[in-house]
Amino acid sequence: MKGLLAMTVAVVATAAMSLVGMEGRAHAVSIGQLEFTSGAVNWTGEHGRTLDRLFDRDGVIKMGSFQSMTEIVDPITKQCTTYSLFTSGMTGAPAPSATINGSSLSVDLSSLFFGWSRGSEVRAWNIGGLAKGLFNPETSEFSLSWNHLFERGAFKGEHEWSRKGGHDRSATFFLQGKAVGLTPAPVPVPAAFLLFASGAMGVGGLAWKKRRELAA
Repeated sequence: MKGLLAMTVAVVATAAMSLVGMEGRAHAVSIGQLEFTSGAVNWTGEHGRTLDRLFDRDGVIKMGSFQSMTEIVDPITKQCTTYSLFTSGMTGAPAPSATINGSSLSVDLSSLFFGWSRGSEVRAWNIGGLAKGLFNPETSEFSLSWNHLFERGAFKGEHEWSRKGGHDRSATFFLQGKAVGLTPAPVPVPAAFLLFASGAMGVGGLAWKKRRELAA
């Protein structure tokens, strides 16, 4: 009887230690949104200066959802044309998402677009990519950068592209600010642990039943 009880205690203790170990490894974090306070665009192509001004404004990029032309940053209007940033799944790209691994941060910004509107006319170009950078767990501050290669003739016609020699195809984007809405992401419990826990409960039930029979 004592041996059975000792085995039960050992099994339950082992299960508890396994659970503690799992919690120690569960460091996944979910981000609600990125609030950037400064940014820049290194690109010499058409609208390069406008893009740089948009990124240098305070803005918010929400994770897990798309945003319209007025939600990320305040648009810039000049000569009856409004320039803005937005996210969209028009090319099949997913909504923005982020992954934190210690002090490293990766953000999928493949659905980020730059666009302009003039009356009923609207045009848009994808400027996104997989951004990587640093994250400070103590202050929640981040810095990100990514590269984007525009398609041949982007923003300009093929004739103008050839004349300029194609030097404006590659752009580098920078963002820095603070991550908001940090919450621990749920970590799935392995099936092996569930099976192990079930066994521990079974042994414990058997010991309780045996003890009850002896008492009777």
